[in-house]
This record gives sequence, structure tokens and C-alpha cells, in this order.
Amino acid sequence: MRIRNVFAATASVVLLVLSGSAASADNEEERDELVEQQEENDRKLEELQSSLEGVDLDLQEAYLALEDTRNKLPIAQAELATAESDLSAAEREQEIITGQLEAARAELETIEDQLLVDSELSDQTQSSLNELARSAYRGDTAGSSLDLWLGATSSDDLFSAIAATNSIARTETALIQEAQTQVAVNENRLARQQVVEGDIIVLQEEADAIVLELDEKRAMAQAKADDLVALEAEEEQYAAELEVRKDDFEASIANIEEEQESTASRIAEIDAENRRAAEEAARKAREEAAAEQAAEEERQRREEEARQNVAPVAPSAPTTPDPTPEPTPAPAPAPSRTTFVTPVPAPVYVTSPFGMRWYPITGGYWMHNGVDLRSVCGEGQVATAAGVVTATNPTGTTGTSGNQVMINHGIINGSSYVSVYNHLSGFAVSRGQSVSQGQVIGYTGQTGQVTGCHVHFELWKDGTVINPMNQPGFTRRN
Repeated sequence: MRIRNVFAATASVVLLVLSGSAASADNEEERDELVEQQEENDRKLEELQSSLEGVDLDLQEAYLALEDTRNKLPIAQAELATAESDLSAAEREQEIITGQLEAARAELETIEDQLLVDSELSDQTQSSLNELARSAYRGDTAGSSLDLWLGATSSDDLFSAIAATNSIARTETALIQEAQTQVAVNENRLARQQVVEGDIIVLQEEADAIVLELDEKRAMAQAKADDLVALEAEEEQYAAELEVRKDDFEASIANIEEEQESTASRIAEIDAENRRAAEEAARKAREEAAAEQAAEEERQRREEEARQNVAPVAPSAPTTPDPTPEPTPAPAPAPSRTTFVTPVPAPVYVTSPFGMRWYPITGGYWMHNGVDLRSVCGEGQVATAAGVVTATNPTGTTGTSGNQVMINHGIINGSSYVSVYNHLSGFAVSRGQSVSQGQVIGYTGQTGQVTGCHVHFELWKDGTVINPMNQPGFTRRN
């Protein structure tokens, strides 16, 4: 029975260790997956913030809250499943410990019963031995044996006397061996009793601890279940709120389009000014070249007259006048630098690309005139190329764009270029200031209709917005 109990206890411990190791590995892997899922949710939320740029802030917050809640739901479900799994494992462990404790108590009870029986047997054996000892002390045993021998009248009587004497000796020996055996058995059972009593103390402590652990696991599972219910209620609330505010979203899109038209109109004016300036510069260059040509021709005419007014020494044959030189063309303008640099250090992380943008609230598509780049609040943004600051428009004058810087880069390779920087937290330049390429012009912020710090950068060529990421040097890391 003892061996059977030892094997049972050992098997239970092995099962607990193996199941605990497996559960630990599974939990670790599950936690890693949850961390990865949370990071993916953060990335999606960042992209979603960019995609809602320009929308009414209350609408943005409501939709972001809805999506954030939806992203949290699978995590909450996984956490609930983990909590329930931990609770089940703790309950299984409690069953094992309870079984071990019951088995130990049953074994202890059996040992105590056996010790009680053994005690009674020992008393009986001891009583018999005491009686033999008293008889031997009085000489009753020896006398009886001698009387048997001396009283024998025949060989049969003698053999009977010898047999009786041997029987008495065997009885004495058996009683002594039985007493010794009982002593050894009792010692073993007493030792086992101490071991089992110690096991019961340990198992009782483990049972008490698992009860506390079970209470914690149940509370955790209930809390996760409550969180899940709350998230589901929030999801319904945000979805209902957005459903009744779709008209507000349409109004926000109209404001965005109106501001884009205003920006395009202002850039068209800048392009026209650049064209007029380029034409004026070309006209002046032509006039200067013509004046230089006329002056050269006048100089040559006077030199010719001076030669003709000198008295001739002898008649000479008429000479053919030198041909009038062709006008010298104006020198070609030096090639302009065409490389643009990213407003924040490359490679850049694009959170919302240039082009048609899907607005998730209504599912429609609208044009996103710039590219949104990841940037921390307060990071310096630099001029993409040399130019003149045309405008530093503060929040409140730009609608959805917040603090805005506009730089006129003039004519580059025959095209007029203008760059625009939105949502700045502050300005580092002023209107009319000349800037060099790479010079800080402002700082990343979240002014205007946005909910997170980022770069919004636009590049315009001849009055049409173009994709900045197609420019040399605009490398991305995602």
C-alpha cells in the first residue's frame, strides 16, 4: 500500500511539473502574440489617424475610439481565454492535491488502526511471555517436563514426554519471534506514520495556497469577462454615435476640398508671379544683350571712321569692309539644382501616402494632396529646397491645416515649384525670408484638424500637386 501511494504521489508531481511547464510555455507564446497584436493595433491606429486628417475632431475621436475598441476586443477575448485556462489548470491542480491529501489521511487512518491492533497483539504476546517467564522462574515448566520423563513407564510414554517438551520449547520460541516481529512492524509503522503526518501538513499547506490562488484566478477571469462586456457595449455606443453624424463628416470633407482649392489658387498666383519674374528676367537679359551688341557695333564704326580720316600716303585699292558680326546670344542660365530633401531625415516612415484616400466613416474616396510621415512632436522640419517663404499661416486662418508654411522655390528646370508644410506646432521662419535647403522652417505638431503629431508635406509643380515620394532622395522604410 505504501509503495502504491508513493507511486501515486510521484506521478501526480510529475504531471503537475509537466503540465506547469507546458502551460508556462503556452502562456509565454500567447503573451508574445498579444504584444505583437497590440503593436499592430498601434500601427493601424496611427495610419487611421492620418486617414482622418481634416475631419471634425469630435468625429475623429469617436471613430478612433470605435476602432480602438474593435482592436481591443480580440485581445480581451484572448485574455479571457487565458484567464479561464489558468483557472482550469488551478482547479485541476486542486483536484490532484485534494486527492493526495485524502489518500494520505486514509493511509494515516489505516496505520493508526493497524497500530491499535498490533498493540493488542503485542499485549497478548507479552502476557504469554510474562507467564512463561513466571513459570520458568517458579520452575513449573522444567518440573513438569522432568515429571513427564520420569513418569514414563514405557517407550511410548517417553516419546510422548519428549514431544511435549519440544512443543513447550517451540511455543516459547514462537512467542519470542512473534514479539520481535511485532516490534519491528510497529517501528516501521510508526516511522511511516510520521512521514504521512508530515506529508499531510505539506499537502494541507498546498491545499490552502491553491484555494487562495483559485480565488485570484476566478476574480481575474471575472474581471476579463466584465472588460469584454464593457468593450462590446462601447463598440455599440460609438457605432451608433457615428451613424447619426454622417452629415457632419460630409461637411468636413467639403471643408477639406474648399481648403485644397484655396491652396491651389494661391499656388497658381505664385506660379504666375514666378512666370512673370522669369519673363521679366529674360526680357532684361535680352535688352542687356542688345545694348551690348549695339555698343560693340558703335565702337567698330568709330574705329573705321578713324582709319578713313587718316591722310593716305599713296592711293590704294578699295578694301572690302569687315562683315557685321552676328549678335551674341544671351548665355544659357546655369542648371538649377533639382534634388529635393525630405522634411524630416530619410528614410521616412509613411503613415498615409499621396493620392486618393479612403475615409472609413462613409467608405468614400477623396484626394490626399500630400504625404503624411511619422514624426514626434517638436521635431524640426526643414525646407525641401532653397526658396522664399511665401506664407506662415497660423491656426485659425487655414481651416483644417493648422500652422502652415508655404515656400516658393521659383523656376527649376523650366517648372515652378512650391512646397507646403501643415500642422506645425510652431514656426522657425517668417514671411518673405529666404531659406536654404535643409534649413529648419518649423516644428512637428498636431494643429488643425488632426489627432496626432505627424508631417503633412505637399510638393506642387506648375500648379499641380505631385507625389513627393517620387523625387530622388525620398526613401522610405516601410
